[in-house]
Amino acid sequence: MQRSENRYYLRKRPRGLMQLEIVVAATLLGVVIAGIATLNYRLLGVAKDTRHYQFAIHEAAYQIELLTAPGLEGLDDRIDEARLSEDALQSLPGGVMEIQRIEDSTGTKVLVRIRWERIGAPVVVELYGWASTRRTSAQESTNSEPSSPEGSP
Repeated sequence: MQRSENRYYLRKRPRGLMQLEIVVAATLLGVVIAGIATLNYRLLGVAKDTRHYQFAIHEAAYQIELLTAPGLEGLDDRIDEARLSEDALQSLPGGVMEIQRIEDSTGTKVLVRIRWERIGAPVVVELYGWASTRRTSAQESTNSEPSSPEGSP
């Protein structure tokens, strides 16, 4: 008797249920694929921004090295003549570099700023480099005196 009831139950099952399950599964699969495609697109944009940022940092460090290695002699002339490298102009869309000489109590620094066009909030890379350092008069007086080992007369 049990067997016949199972057959009866299987035959009375709605015929469109299996098709509905397939439609729901296909819809869910489509939503997941669309989400993955959107995520992939955004991650490619983030990777591109990261490459641009890294390239700008390397370019700023290279420019600081070129400007500060020869010393203070002619620093202002080197600042006026400094330009982005050809690689930077090709890699950073709309790349612009600004260089500033900063004099303060600690010495002479060079500030290199690089901007480029991008989608979203603008990014500016700023990198400082020392051209020379100055000691304060208190440091010079303590460092110029010969130091004697402790405990010696």
